[in-house]
Parts: sequence; structure tokens; C-alpha cells
Amino acid sequence: MVAAKGEDVEFNIPEEMNLCDILVDENLRKGRGDKIAFYYAAEREERITYRQLLEKINKIGNALKSLGVEVENRVAIVLPDMPQHVETFLGAIRIGAQPVALSTLETPQTYEYLLNDSRAKVLVTYGKLAEVIKEAKNKLRYLKHIIVVDEYSEDFLSYSDLTKDSSPNLEPEPMSKDDFCYWLYSSGTTGPPKGVIHLAHDPLYSTDTYYKHILNLNEDDTIFSTSKLFFAYGIGNTLFATLRAGASAVLFPGAPEPNKVFETIQRYKISLFFSVPVVYSRLLTEKDFEKRYNLSSLRLCVSAGEALPAAIYESWKRRTGVDILDGIGTTELTHIFISNRVGRIKPGSSGIPVPGYEVRLVDDEGREVKVGEVGKLLVKGDSIAALYWRKHEKTKRAFLGEWFFTGDSYYMDEDGFFWHVGRTDDLIKSAGAWVSPVEVEGALLKHPAVLECAVVQGYTEEGIGRPKAYVVLKSEYQPSEELEKELKENAHKNLGVGFKVPTWIVFVKELPKTATGKIQRYKLREQPKLQV
Repeated sequence: MVAAKGEDVEFNIPEEMNLCDILVDENLRKGRGDKIAFYYAAEREERITYRQLLEKINKIGNALKSLGVEVENRVAIVLPDMPQHVETFLGAIRIGAQPVALSTLETPQTYEYLLNDSRAKVLVTYGKLAEVIKEAKNKLRYLKHIIVVDEYSEDFLSYSDLTKDSSPNLEPEPMSKDDFCYWLYSSGTTGPPKGVIHLAHDPLYSTDTYYKHILNLNEDDTIFSTSKLFFAYGIGNTLFATLRAGASAVLFPGAPEPNKVFETIQRYKISLFFSVPVVYSRLLTEKDFEKRYNLSSLRLCVSAGEALPAAIYESWKRRTGVDILDGIGTTELTHIFISNRVGRIKPGSSGIPVPGYEVRLVDDEGREVKVGEVGKLLVKGDSIAALYWRKHEKTKRAFLGEWFFTGDSYYMDEDGFFWHVGRTDDLIKSAGAWVSPVEVEGALLKHPAVLECAVVQGYTEEGIGRPKAYVVLKSEYQPSEELEKELKENAHKNLGVGFKVPTWIVFVKELPKTATGKIQRYKLREQPKLQV
């Protein structure tokens, strides 16, 4: 029967604590005050020491308090990977408030939902997005203040003005290791995103298991993650792991264009590089990159977000000489809990359980399946989130006592390696991010030609996930390449971001349905995995 457990790990997390104190102040107590915590890789580069970071955190923390932010209030953050994102996130935690990190890629309607759902009192963002959110401002019931870090008008508060005269001294609010600490939002199969609330000790458990025992992360490392801070994967790499180990990280606000990625690795002598399969695939298209750039500082690379195809691993290893450790993590688990390891890699697999975690594969009745059989993935470990905010039924279905149901189907081979088969729900992985089929279908249906549609998981020839749409047209329309292009452009306009737009649109006469008229997406998924 399939039940596997990583090595036991001992922890010593105090009952009373403040996560900001452990992640930042502790480094000063260890003599790392003048060490670089973050490099800001923007047009005007910044280098921020641990001492400077603490002062900046204290300044925004005091500024938030001056605006009336109290313990357990929410502070929303919609920012690229930049110093103010880190400062605000930790400054909120320092005063006992709860930062809510939101994607920079949403529509005004989605921001309206997220800000009302979280009941955030303050939003910290930047000029471009402030104008987007301003469209929904009259509908935001709880938001009191919008702070912008760059351009601003009388409609907004200035981040620099608020922090300029703010005190650099601020004692951390005494909190419990089991207090609600920070929020991220995760996509749902149906309906709007779910607020995932993590406890204060969750990031420490994750850093002291995966990063310590799988990556051997230490203060001499410099980290670069192409996944952004509003993703669980990104914030784990760039913020939690970096500060817990007293290491350094690069804050990279731009898109992961191959030349920029390689230049960053070379310039900052990156030792640990974190990315997703679609980015590794793009990097490999860069001609002779291994000769044009000095990548000798790399000791390990990591992939997550979706299964890393074996062909990408093998090509990267051949050209760089560096391993990619693929693994699986979820927003609800904080970070990676199954991973390949140095000296123990099976390309194409997710690896074996990380120390401190247990996993089980079960059938529909909850019975453990046999080796080689496909089952639903359950995981146990002390970095599991507390709940889904205001989603009681979804919480009951996913949080099963000490165990969490990931929604993934896996099988375990005879060597104990876990292999991803697919989702047990209809969620889609695209470019390493979760996409709700309902959201994409809603965008397609806004075009007058579409009668009905269904969106499912598709895959490129390399095995990278993308949305695939099956579309039934109204009688007065005929399939054509021009119409396909028009549907994609219209979907992009409504969705706001490219990774949610279907890569393929298949015109069909009808969709498979149950007797009650419900679309059977699973039948559409029963197509060949690799799309030609």
C-alpha cells in the first residue's frame, strides 16, 4: 500500500514569536547587519543590507499604525518584486497585521472581489495598478487607504512621504506561532479564488525542512526566483528561505526573458535558481547560452508549478552540467513537500517525500492504493494552512484533520518515486499557474459567435500545460482561422493575461454532457496528452 514518509526532523519554534523578528532581527543578532539581504535588479539597482531592511520594515510598520492598522487587520499588497513589497509584507506582520499578497495580473473586477473578500483596510500598490483598482474604488466596502510607491495623485497616499519621517524603531508585536499570519489566494475550480490563510510557524517549518535538508541552503547562497512574490513558490524562495538562512536574494520585477535571466545569474553569481518548466523551456531556446554567459556560480536549479518534462531536465543538465530538482508544492502547504534530491533524481518524476512530510495515495473510498496504481494525493506536515477564508464546505473537503487533499492524482513506483498523472478536479496548470476553466469559458462566451464551450488541460509537445478550449459556434458562424484568432484576442482582452488564454481552440458540433446537461470535461481530457 502507498504511504511514504520523509525523514523525521526536530523543530524548536517558540510558542510566543513574531515571524518578522525571527526572519530579520535574528540575522542582526547573529552579526549579519551589514550583509546584503536583497539586490533590486531594476534600472537603478539597489543593495539592501539586513540592517537597512529592518529600518525600512519599521518605517512602513509605523506608517501603517498611523493609518489605523491594528492587530489582525489585513494589508493588501499588489506590487512587483521590489523592496517595498518585502518591506510592507514584513512590516504588516511586525505590527500583528496580516499581509495579503495579490497578483499584479488581475482585472478590476477580480481586485474588487479580492479586496472586499479579504476586507483589507489598506492597499499598497503602484501607479499603473492603482489606476486599474481605482475603477472599482467606489465598490470597495472596507478599503480605507491606497498607498502607491511611485507616481501618485491626490487620490492616493505616497509610500515615500509616509515612510520618510516615520520612526525606524518598532518593537515586534508579541504573537503566537499559531496566529493567522499572512494570506495568499488560490484559484478554484468553480467560483472565485480562495483565500488561503497561513499560520506564523508555517514558513519556518517549510524552510527548516525543504530548503535545509533538500537544498542545503546556507548564508553563502544567493537566490534568484523567476516566480514572483505573490505566488507561494516565489515568496518561499525569495523571502522566507532567504531570510531564514541569512542568505541573499535578487528582487527581479520584470518578465523572465532569457537574456535578462542569464544576465542576472551571471551578474549576481546566483547559486540557487528557481523557475518553472515553461521558463526553462524558453531558456533552452537561447542559442549557445552556456557559452555566452558565465553560469559557473550555479550549484542547483529547482522547478515546480507543474511537472518538469524529462526532456527539459536532460537538455538543461547536458548544456549546463547543473541538476534541476523537480518537486510538487501547493499554496496550502506553503512550499514543496515532494522532491527529487541531489544524487537521487528520476527525470519526469516529482521525487520522494521531503523530510518532515508524509504522503498517501488513496482511492475514492479513502483506501490506500497499491504501488503502481493511481490514487489521490494526501499530505501531512506542519506547514499546512489553517483554512480557506469564508469557504467552509471547500475547507471541509480539503483539510482532513492532519492531512490535506491536494486535488492531484499520482502513482508511486517501486523505488518510492511519485509520478504526477493529473488533477482530480478541472483546474488547469498553465505556465506554472493555476487557471480556472470557468473563468476562461466565461471570457470565450462573451464573443457573439460562441454558443457554448469547455476548457480543459492541454499540453505542448514538450509536455508543458496550457488551456485547450472546445467551442460550439452559433449556427450563423463557421469555423475559420480568422475566427480562432479573434476568439483568442477577445479572451485575452477579458482575461487580462496571456497564460489564461487557450493555446488551442477546437471547434466541435457538440460537447459531451450528462443526462442532466452538465458538461463532462473529463471526456474532453481523454484526448492524447501531447498536442501536435
